[in-house]
Amino acid sequence: MNEMRYDWLSDRWVIFAPNRLMRPDDYDRSPRCEQDSSSHCPFCSGSEHETPDPTLILPDSDTDATTSNRAVDLQRLRKKSWLVRVVPNKFPAVHASVPFDDSPSSESRNPDSLTQHQEHTPSELFQKRQTQGAHEVIIESPDHISSITGLTPQHAVLVFEAYRKRLNHWRAHSNMRYAVVFKNYGADAGASLIHSHSQLICTDFVPNDVQRIENRMAQYHRTHQRCYVCDVLEQEIQSGQRVVSESEHFVAICPFASRFPFSVSILPRRHRSMYEACSDDEIQDLSRMAQLVLLALEQEHPRAAYNYVIQSCSFESASPESFHWRLKIIPRMCKVAGFEWGSDCFINTVTPEEAALSMRKRCHPASTPRAPVGSFSMPHSALHSNSSGSQFRICSGNPSAPSQPTAAPHPETSPHASPSGPVSRWQSRE
Repeated sequence: MNEMRYDWLSDRWVIFAPNRLMRPDDYDRSPRCEQDSSSHCPFCSGSEHETPDPTLILPDSDTDATTSNRAVDLQRLRKKSWLVRVVPNKFPAVHASVPFDDSPSSESRNPDSLTQHQEHTPSELFQKRQTQGAHEVIIESPDHISSITGLTPQHAVLVFEAYRKRLNHWRAHSNMRYAVVFKNYGADAGASLIHSHSQLICTDFVPNDVQRIENRMAQYHRTHQRCYVCDVLEQEIQSGQRVVSESEHFVAICPFASRFPFSVSILPRRHRSMYEACSDDEIQDLSRMAQLVLLALEQEHPRAAYNYVIQSCSFESASPESFHWRLKIIPRMCKVAGFEWGSDCFINTVTPEEAALSMRKRCHPASTPRAPVGSFSMPHSALHSNSSGSQFRICSGNPSAPSQPTAAPHPETSPHASPSGPVSRWQSRE
């Protein structure tokens, strides 16, 4: 089933996927503890036959895995010669092989259609349509580890490289309009399997909230002739109060109006609209930064669930030059309660300044409590073109001023390197 239904009042489409109830689950939902799933895990080396054929294997040659070389792939897999595998989700939220319903009620996507008539038929009040897309799982290790922080730095780079390859793959499909890479870590963040993995969902429509963000960025760009995120990043580095860590290519901050405690956004200094346009150096730098920040979060709040999301520009954006991609880390240390559901106004119990200070101490224990202050020497109009022709602006000042991230953790030092490691008390805030 790939049906979407439209809520006219909130201007939001909802995907219905009852098949996802059949997913395996490693978590005991009632006492809030993890089951020992290491004895049988479909993502571990040796269980490759339990997943669909891979669409990508890393490390690999320049060509993606296909069903035509399946016999060779299985031989390699049995020898544990892979570090990252991308496979179609066995319980997808969206499918690629669903026929479209061409009826007017199903095709309609115009939220203003209900205002054009005084009387409305049931098909107008209850709009629905079929949708197409893809749902993939990025298996991040052949070993049974629970967190990306348990990977070596070189291994983690392959995970972010897989993101880039698969986003580029789906962007090339003319019938796809949007894709998002995300990770669910822990039961409270929506994970069903402990084995470290992330996911990609691609759709033939742009979700309304995504479109709203793109429209807001485009509006700011039209008004100020500058990028909104570049301007925010400039002020954040000058202030330093909400900066968690800085590297050559990225800055991690706790956003000024965070909805959840200890939320972090990792922003590229160079203005880019698409994550998949990142260079190899930027991919390596991002993987180090992500491991550093996630390990700091896991140490600051052991066992806390979290999501991270790569927000890249939609495939057919009307103004891609105004969009600035980011990686958002959203901890799940408190529950969304009645007021938030009723008002869509969130109550955050930890200021981003306090969160950034705590995280900064974890990331750079030998540094001063206040983040180093950078300066922006480039004017807003300073635009450059890279080899691919895309426009960017360098959002950085003195490259030697920001503190560099420390080396990413080795699996033996990570608290999530293996399921047999120490288990700390779950920390949550109601």
